[in-house]
Amino acid sequence: MVNKKLGNFNPSNSNIVQPVRFYKIVALTFLFLTILLLGLITFVSSKRAEITITTRSDTVDAAFSFDVGREVENMPVKATVTSTVVTVSKTFSPKGERQIVSKAGGLVTIYNVSNIQQPLVATTRLLTADGTLFRLKNSTVVPAQGQVEVEVYADKEGDIGDIRTEEFTIPGLNLSRQKEVYAKSDKSLSGGVKTVGVITSSDIQKGTEEVLQELKQAGVDEFQARYDGKKVVSTIAQYAIEPDKKIGVETDSFALVGRATVVAVIFDDKEMNEYANDLLNKQIVDNSEILESTADAPGVTIENFDLEKGTAVVKVLQNGVVNIDPNSKELQKIMFFGKSEDELRRYLLSLNHIQIVEVKFKPFWNSTVPHVADHVKVMVKQTTIE
Repeated sequence: MVNKKLGNFNPSNSNIVQPVRFYKIVALTFLFLTILLLGLITFVSSKRAEITITTRSDTVDAAFSFDVGREVENMPVKATVTSTVVTVSKTFSPKGERQIVSKAGGLVTIYNVSNIQQPLVATTRLLTADGTLFRLKNSTVVPAQGQVEVEVYADKEGDIGDIRTEEFTIPGLNLSRQKEVYAKSDKSLSGGVKTVGVITSSDIQKGTEEVLQELKQAGVDEFQARYDGKKVVSTIAQYAIEPDKKIGVETDSFALVGRATVVAVIFDDKEMNEYANDLLNKQIVDNSEILESTADAPGVTIENFDLEKGTAVVKVLQNGVVNIDPNSKELQKIMFFGKSEDELRRYLLSLNHIQIVEVKFKPFWNSTVPHVADHVKVMVKQTTIE
């Protein structure tokens, strides 16, 4: 019988190794899951999105008409219809011109340095150094050692006689006498070519337009004095404007006299503004829009009137500026969650008043808007109409 020597064997050693391996696997698995969870948290928390939205303001108008007057019931704005007759006279200068060729003239002074007086008859010649001839209009006598102011005219028509100050000789006298009796002009001689105003149809037309405006304003002034503190809107019912000179007449001025019946609607300005703004707000049917501003006052005009009944139809036009409301549901962050840049652009640009969309994702590998509101930054830049 052969005896074999067995090595040291302890059954309890294998029982110890099994649990150690198990716990090691559990620990590694937990560590892996922890790292995975931390990575996921880091991935989610690092995602950022910056969205810049540039909006565009647009105009909105509200136009409406309603009856006013003493026979009208339930007027949205209480108003009075009245009229008056006014008269205006205004003077104008014609824009048309015509040139008239004539003989220049003016005043000159004749000097006599001798001790003998010198009589001169009408048409006596006076000659300038360059040969321009003038004539004495009336007879005169130049006293010895004296002088006399006389009127002269050019011998020929045209601008040849339009001269500045000049010295004249009197060729009708002998040479020695010409040195003693001579003439000088202290002022220029003119009138060879005259430009005169001529009334044209354009002058009458433009003048009529101005007189019409003054007739209307004269009526407004009268109504404002009568209805102090009230708003006045007026129109001219009928008018007549007559010139005091005919077309083609040469003149420096002409007058137009106008007479008109002016119709006015009188109302409280504040009450009209409130009514117009209420109707303007009703034009904004989209809940995402906001009214940024309105005109200072609505435009009010008279469409038609009946003076016998004392009624009129007024038209009111109010306009304002609307934009998208930054607090609207369409611009809430939740509407952007999970969208790519292309999806976000297509969504926002489909909305009214959105003009430009800029999107920035962080970090570089991120391509969608995170689902965490704090990680989404939205900026709205509103532009206004210039």
